[in-house]
Amino acid sequence: MKNNAILFIFHKFIFFWLSVACLFVATGCATTQIRDGIFSPSHGNYAIHVPNDRWEPIRLHKEDITLWNKQYNASIAIISTDRENKKSSLELFANRLFIGMQNKRIVAREPVLINDYQAIRTILTGEIDNFTLKIDSFIIKTDKKVYDLVYWVSPEFFHYLHDDFLNMIKTFKLM
Repeated sequence: MKNNAILFIFHKFIFFWLSVACLFVATGCATTQIRDGIFSPSHGNYAIHVPNDRWEPIRLHKEDITLWNKQYNASIAIISTDRENKKSSLELFANRLFIGMQNKRIVAREPVLINDYQAIRTILTGEIDNFTLKIDSFIIKTDKKVYDLVYWVSPEFFHYLHDDFLNMIKTFKLM
């Protein structure tokens, strides 16, 4: 019962985020294509290595890919959107990701480079429907796209699979 409730909350989190994102950018569907451990969406703008078999690809909405770990009820999502407003800052993109969360507490926020592109990393805790989540996100901004790479799980399990997410980030390559 608890597993289904947490998965529902994760689904609600992604669905809500995508609804908000539609206010800022146009989104598109991509098929889930994983070959030899590498995911590349149908638009082909990037490639990324997915973690081992502890993660199951699932489709929740219009994200490029969502991976779910059943044991810890953890998820990783990658969402790419077209950038219509060229003046929007990384901070704005990062803030919109967490709209709708209650009791947000930013643990860390810092600019980073990923594949020579500007990015912002945010680690925070917050609540959705009385479930507390700990989230690590990287928002990458290019001339034409914004890429949201997000990992979330209950805070007590955050460190169990966090390295899988960080290793994914290291392999993110724009085409």
